Amino acid sequence: MSGVTEKQLPTLDQECIQAAHAALMGSAPKIPTQSLLESLLQREKIAQPKSDHTFEQFAGTWRLCFVTGKKPHQHQNQRVGNGFYIPRWVKMTIVYSPGNPTNYGPQTSDTVGQIANQVKWAGLSLSLTGPARCWAKKNIMAFDFTRMEFKAFGRTIYQGFIRGGQESEQTFWDGHVRTQAFFVYFLIHEKVLAARGRGGGIALWAKTKP
Repeated sequence: MSGVTEKQLPTLDQECIQAAHAALMGSAPKIPTQSLLESLLQREKIAQPKSDHTFEQFAGTWRLCFVTGKKPHQHQNQRVGNGFYIPRWVKMTIVYSPGNPTNYGPQTSDTVGQIANQVKWAGLSLSLTGPARCWAKKNIMAFDFTRMEFKAFGRTIYQGFIRGGQESEQTFWDGHVRTQAFFVYFLIHEKVLAARGRGGGIALWAKTKP
């Protein structure tokens, strides 16, 4: 990977877009998981360290297409770790909504908003929501899940705060990214997003709704 250059960005981005689209539509053939992971690692290596992204650029619904388990990386020219495509019968999405979703913190900044992590399978639906903040200079999206909604076949089973969520919403804006969950995005495109989480895993999402 030492020879990776910015000239390869269009090719790497297209490979990621193609893989996400195939997973989203269930079309074949899919890019082999090892090849896709290699492209993602290369893309991460040459990602721009700083940017001027605003929260608005993340707004929309993004379906999870590909994810890794262990922390993937390169070691002595060998790829360590693997990944897998998310089955189409499990719908996992992240929804970013600009603007402050609570009564706390900055109200007009273009770097704050709300995140929702949603999982739908058969007749079950689980949604975790909370505040989120974009640290544009480092391509970091910090967040905290403070509320949960669980439905079974259209019936709401639970809806409310989780894990001291009410207090967390008040203190989130004063916290430092070191103490928060976050994604470090290395591919931010109108069609796809790719990031490495705090735990070290990599994920690829495809946009489904603006």
